[in-house]
Amino acid sequence: MRTITTCLVAALAATVLSSPVLAQSDVDLKAADGVNLKATYTSPGRPGPGMLLIHQCNMDRTSWTGVTSALVKAGVHVLTLDLRGFGDSGGEGMSAGFPTFMQKSAGDADMAFDYLASQSGVDGSRMGVGGASCGGMINADLAARKDGVKVLMLLSSPPSEAAVKNMADTPGLAVFGAAAEDDPVTEGVADALRGAVGGSKHPDSTAKIYPGTEHGLPMFGKNPDLEPQLLDWLTAQLLSN
Repeated sequence: MRTITTCLVAALAATVLSSPVLAQSDVDLKAADGVNLKATYTSPGRPGPGMLLIHQCNMDRTSWTGVTSALVKAGVHVLTLDLRGFGDSGGEGMSAGFPTFMQKSAGDADMAFDYLASQSGVDGSRMGVGGASCGGMINADLAARKDGVKVLMLLSSPPSEAAVKNMADTPGLAVFGAAAEDDPVTEGVADALRGAVGGSKHPDSTAKIYPGTEHGLPMFGKNPDLEPQLLDWLTAQLLSN
């Protein structure tokens, strides 16, 4: 009996030692105008690609908890950012007006991306960015500015003209877009994502358009196939090289 117990303990110890060490930490990022932004960085404990996730503009960075957990377990380093005025970040948020908010958030996202890419073990040549609603819009533009972005994920996020052009001009950028056909928050987003993804030259770019009125992450609850398909797609694209 003692021998069996000893073997079980040894096997458990070996399993623990061989399992990846997940490390999560909250970080403070200082924006160019002095605003303090809060983010959470989660590492799989081994070298791998990075993924920056930005929330939609009625949520905060905690909305990505499930997606983050799945990606990190697969070996992806993840940074989730609270936009200014949301969650634990300072700043005036959208009270300054949506155009001003988006302009300032572009610089905030660039800073967050650079922070993630600089972390030990993160492969800066294999980076992904994504978001829901305004978060996806911000990261779609970031993908057009930053080198090393191989994956772009957009949930109910209508991309700008510059972002659409980048998708068409960058064969190495894989794009995943999802939207509800009758989304009342961003009217026409389904057609916008169909067109943007359709213009992508990457063979794995895909668009998922669902019936309904859900906007952003609530699409997961209404369409139970969406989240697992998205996670499978993200891990396949990020870990393929």
